[in-house]
Amino acid sequence: MSGIYIHIPFCERKCIYCDFYSIENLDQIDLFVNSILQEIKIFKSESDFVGGTCFDTIYFGGGTPSLLKVSQFEKILNALYENFCISDNPEITVEANPGTVDKEKLSKFKCIGINRLSLGVQSFLDDELKFLGRIHTSEDAIRCIEFAFESGFENVNVDLIFGLPGQSEERWRENLFTVIKLNVPHISAYNLIVEKGTPLYEVVRSGEVKLPSDDEQAGLYEITMELLENAGYIHYEVSNYARSGFECRHNLKYWRYESYVGFGPSAHSFWGNRRWWNVANLGKYLNLIAQGKLPIANFEILSDEKMVEEFIYLGLRSTGIDLKKFKERFAFDFIGGEIKEKLVEMKKNGYIEMDDFKVRLTRKGFSVCDEIAVNLVSKIKYVLK
Repeated sequence: MSGIYIHIPFCERKCIYCDFYSIENLDQIDLFVNSILQEIKIFKSESDFVGGTCFDTIYFGGGTPSLLKVSQFEKILNALYENFCISDNPEITVEANPGTVDKEKLSKFKCIGINRLSLGVQSFLDDELKFLGRIHTSEDAIRCIEFAFESGFENVNVDLIFGLPGQSEERWRENLFTVIKLNVPHISAYNLIVEKGTPLYEVVRSGEVKLPSDDEQAGLYEITMELLENAGYIHYEVSNYARSGFECRHNLKYWRYESYVGFGPSAHSFWGNRRWWNVANLGKYLNLIAQGKLPIANFEILSDEKMVEEFIYLGLRSTGIDLKKFKERFAFDFIGGEIKEKLVEMKKNGYIEMDDFKVRLTRKGFSVCDEIAVNLVSKIKYVLK
C-alpha cells in the first residue's frame, strides 16, 4: 500500500535550525485548508495511475500541523476518504508541538480518527529549548506527553535533538532518561544539522556559536543507541527507535522505497520511477490551485542507476537491504561477484550483518552509515557498467 503526506506550513515561531518550508503568518490558514481540499480533487481527476491503489498511512507534517482546528483536520480527512481508497486500519499521524495542544484538543483528534502523535519536544532542558527557539518549556513537554496518553493515544513519538552547543554527555543522558521514564513507545533522536539559509548557519559560520566536534557528536550517538536499545527500543532506522509494533508505518515507506503522494506547498511525491514536488511558496501554491492547476514546481524521472543508489542508501538507513526485492526490482544479485567480497570484508570488520535475505548495519555500521552507502554504491555502479 501507499502513503499520503500533507504539508502544513504554519508555525507560531520558526526554529533556529529548521530548513523545512514554513511561515509565521497564520492569517491564511482557512484559505490554505480550502486549497488543500481542491488540490486533492484536482490530483484525483488528473492522476489515473493511483486508481487501483489503497493508502494505509496519512501523515500531517510541517510546520506545526497542530495549529489547525480539529474541524479542519476533519475536512481534509473526509476529502481523502472521498477521493481515494483508504485502508480499514490506516495509521494517521499528526505532528504537534507542546504548547499548541491541550488535553481537550488531543481527545478530539482521537475522535476523528487520528491515532498517532509525533511531538516535537527536542529537549527536556529549558536552556536548550530556548537556544533552539522552541515556544514550550520542559514542563509543557512532559505535560503534553501525559495529556496524549490520558486522551487515549497509545502510539506516541517524541523528537529529540543532540549535538547542541555545550551539550555534555550527562545532559544528553538526562534527556534520554526522561523520555524513557515517560514510557514513550517511539523516539526520534536527531543529530543537530546546520542547514544553509537558517539562523543557526549564520551564528555557527560567524563563530558566535560552536557545535560539538565530530568525535563528540559520534559519542552522543553511541550513547543514544546504547541507552535506548538497553531500554528495550528497536533501532530500526538511523535516527529512530521504537518498541516492537510501534515503528512508524508511514516513514517506513520512505525507507523501503515505496510510493507516496504529497499535498501542500513543498510536499514531495514518489511513484514508480517518478518524483515530483510542489512549489515551496504559499502564495504561488494558492494561486495555482485557484486556477485549477496542480502546484507542481518540477519533477524528475529516475534512472535505473539513481534508483539503485537510493534503494541501497535507504535500505542501509533502516532495517536493511531486502535482497529479494532488490533482485526483483533491478534484475541484479546484490550479493554476487565483486560486491560479495566487499560485503564479506565489511562483515568481518563488524559493520554489517548479512544472510540470504538482508544486508543490514550493525551499531558500529550505523555510526558510519553514509560512508558505507557511498562505498557500496560506487562498487555497484562499477559492476553495472
